Amino acid sequence: MTKVENRIRKHSENGTFSSDIWYRNLINTAKLTDLKQRYDSLVGLHQASLDFYLPAVQSITPEIAASPSSDGRSRSLVVAHIMGWEEWQTQVFGDPDRDKRLRKQMKLEEYYDVDAGKMVHFKGVDNFNDYNAKRYAGKPWSEIRQKAVSMALQLQSFFPQNQDKNWINFLENTPEHNWKILPGITLSIPSGWYLWMVSLEHEAVEHRRDLLNKPR
Repeated sequence: MTKVENRIRKHSENGTFSSDIWYRNLINTAKLTDLKQRYDSLVGLHQASLDFYLPAVQSITPEIAASPSSDGRSRSLVVAHIMGWEEWQTQVFGDPDRDKRLRKQMKLEEYYDVDAGKMVHFKGVDNFNDYNAKRYAGKPWSEIRQKAVSMALQLQSFFPQNQDKNWINFLENTPEHNWKILPGITLSIPSGWYLWMVSLEHEAVEHRRDLLNKPR
């Protein structure tokens, strides 16, 4: 267990999860110059994130899934939102030409809609979010939940504990992205690392209150 994973898990077990600690750990990890150490720390953070996310999703009842989230949409569509982005990440990381596909995704191009059987391009993040919400609106919670768990595990499969150097170099040698991670804080990070990190933020922090199996 890495120090990052240990700190996150300890706070979660005590019921004192702190987003400030989570973000501080992520930012410190992103600044590590030893790429293997950075990778190993993120593997630990990924597992700690899933230790919250997967049980949270699996415990949401159909009644809670249909209830409004903090922004008014149903909880099921919050999960579908996380799942939709993770589906796109798995398409990128699993593409034989992942470098080209990643550059396309960073421009919000070449999302493959498996239902429609076509590539789709978007003008902005909100356009993708709206498109994804329409895809899953009205679908049964059991279907969304099953796919969300599957996508989360599939994404994790690209980041095993013992990954080869070429994969880590791929993450590093991608275009720089300026991530406005917190108010007043911009993290400059290669976009390969960014796509991995932002998925963990989705799972563990950004939508945490809506993933808890409690009525509002």
